[in-house]
Amino acid sequence: MSSATCDHLVIGSTPLAALLAALLATEHGRRVAIVTDPYSPFAMRRSFDLSMAPLTRPETLMLLRRCGEETLALLARAGKSLVDKVDPQFVAETPASQAALGHFRQLARLLEIAAEPVADRTVAQGAAICRVRGVSVIAPERFGPALDAFLDRHGVRRCDRLSTTVALRKDGSCEFDAGGQVVEAAATVLADDASIVALLTPETRDRVLLPAPALAILAQPARPMTLPPTVFLDRGVTVGREPSGSIAAIVEGDPATASERLAASVQRALPLRRAGEAQLHRLATLDGAPFVGPGRGHKATIIAGLGMTGAFLAPAIARMLVGGSPPDEAAWFARRGPGRGNQRLDAAEFVAVVP
Repeated sequence: MSSATCDHLVIGSTPLAALLAALLATEHGRRVAIVTDPYSPFAMRRSFDLSMAPLTRPETLMLLRRCGEETLALLARAGKSLVDKVDPQFVAETPASQAALGHFRQLARLLEIAAEPVADRTVAQGAAICRVRGVSVIAPERFGPALDAFLDRHGVRRCDRLSTTVALRKDGSCEFDAGGQVVEAAATVLADDASIVALLTPETRDRVLLPAPALAILAQPARPMTLPPTVFLDRGVTVGREPSGSIAAIVEGDPATASERLAASVQRALPLRRAGEAQLHRLATLDGAPFVGPGRGHKATIIAGLGMTGAFLAPAIARMLVGGSPPDEAAWFARRGPGRGNQRLDAAEFVAVVP
């Protein structure tokens, strides 16, 4: 028999998962537990969590700006300097992605987002490049330990993913074993792709969720270099410089061509010395729209397809989870949940075809 209960179990090892647990506990007064990988200073970067990206839906950009301010306020309470300010670059090399990037720049101008074209042939020949100034990026080496301590201070039960078993129920509740104690959670939130893959079969996800191969790579450049977060939309490559001077990369698409595409994206750093590599369990949506809602045959909440800005949407997601969304946010989530026909197409973002 269960000896403890909580309102929400959040499962995930991403900044989004940690922020959701923090917001549910501190802003909404919920009893919360999180199943996650413990922070390790030796862990490789598995995501670039930015407060802005070249999105093509104005309602998403407006929501992201508002939620981004709330997220930064939470991070300021949780610790010191948990984000860095960067000027990321987004590189488009095909007509379709160049059109999408141009559309983003038009929206950015209307919304007073500091996005500007860049002419730099050393990044990519013949490409359209957009730089967005003053973007916040989560610093994992500071975020991880600070959020762990913040969650502890606010009574969030932290459970090691490798030693915790979770039994989902169709009504969205679950039972989990936390260090020998069985705990009941009234609602379950699958807040990263790895947890969705681990706990749900393809039949119990949603038909729009598809596996998307990706690698996390850490490499040493041939010489010290500056490298802002740079996203090559058509190559499926995101690269950036770590505080140690190493280059961190997330390479989506065919693993067989990952090394070639990475090398083409950091030619000034060649030859690279590979220092680490990890396979990522990623999911993509078939229609390009984010997915936030229940899967098939159960009511656990699935969160997928939010891209690199997902962590900065955490305040709106937390409100949705407790039934407190204002009308504009409720409408935003309604178009990005499970749906039939063309309902979700009205929320689709541009997704480049990655080799």
